[in-house]
Amino acid sequence: MKRLLLPVWLMLITAIPAKVVAGVIVPNPDDYDRNLCATAQRLLVNAGEDDFLIETLHGTGNGFHTIQMDTSAEAHKVTIAAAADTIDADGVALTASVACKMVDRERINDVLDINLQGPEHSCADINNHTYDLALSALSDAERSRYLSSGRQLVFGPDYLTASGGEWLPAQVEQFIEPRTDKTDIYLLVRAPSVRVPWNSRSRKFHEGTQHCKLITMATMLRWMRVAAFTDSDKLFPRDALVCTAPTSMTSVSGSCLFWFAPAQAMFCEDYSGASWDASAAQAECSKRHASAEALQLAGNKYAGLGGIYSSNSCGDRNDSEPLTGTCVFHCNAPDEILWHTLGIQSSNPAAGTMMNKACDLFIPAE
Repeated sequence: MKRLLLPVWLMLITAIPAKVVAGVIVPNPDDYDRNLCATAQRLLVNAGEDDFLIETLHGTGNGFHTIQMDTSAEAHKVTIAAAADTIDADGVALTASVACKMVDRERINDVLDINLQGPEHSCADINNHTYDLALSALSDAERSRYLSSGRQLVFGPDYLTASGGEWLPAQVEQFIEPRTDKTDIYLLVRAPSVRVPWNSRSRKFHEGTQHCKLITMATMLRWMRVAAFTDSDKLFPRDALVCTAPTSMTSVSGSCLFWFAPAQAMFCEDYSGASWDASAAQAECSKRHASAEALQLAGNKYAGLGGIYSSNSCGDRNDSEPLTGTCVFHCNAPDEILWHTLGIQSSNPAAGTMMNKACDLFIPAE
């Protein structure tokens, strides 16, 4: 598969320690992975360092889910979100992959009034770029050994999910599989991605987006030096965690009734995890929109003036439609939350279908 070679400026978008190998500037792997989403954003839209500023917001769990991308004409800035997936690999913490919420070129050109051009790029292109840098970071002996006798990594077309809600819980290892081509055995890697076209008239916060879940340089180096010579068919180790039931099917910290624009529907959110209290629940609800009209009044931005908070759980509220299903996010984690679909969505079945695919566990109403 053809590798994507990037100009020198893109390899130097962050001031990080680097070395030069055969004319290729190779950044420090840890620093490269920490800034991977910023590199990805510029690569996807063919942007240079001086085209716009990048602000990267970092989050985990529900914190990442609620962070949104943005484009600011006033600041000439693109805001993106990043979440690192760190696992235990042979007793050592390994940042296995990074989830990046980014914006597409059409939105950037429109809002920032610039004219970026060039070929379209995918998440696979970014993985290919990281792969090339990882190869360059190896010693001559390591590189020769890996290329001659190690199982190779091949980056196939992105796996395009139907919605951001489906992309969020997707794990990169679900899209990595061993393949055999004649006598060659390799791992095929497909990056989970989601793209929502930009609408220059509605300009909603979730439009003009291109998200990627990317393999880190640290993971690729571990593969090239060690795992490619073992019998394992996994790029990195992970104990599979299966969600069979949430911590609780209700909330003692209150609930939030809110409008969710990507699904074009109202939901009721229970704060079922152990880390939630009434104060944190109210703060979370304050970021929501109470209706479709409220979203429009807020300029179609993600951050709203607040959903409709109640000290009662969703099941005990008297100001919403009956609960028709429950979507569990961050199952059994301290920040676990429940999104309940509502009876009014019988006229919008797409919302229920999206939630069924998006969450860790979907529980239909009895």
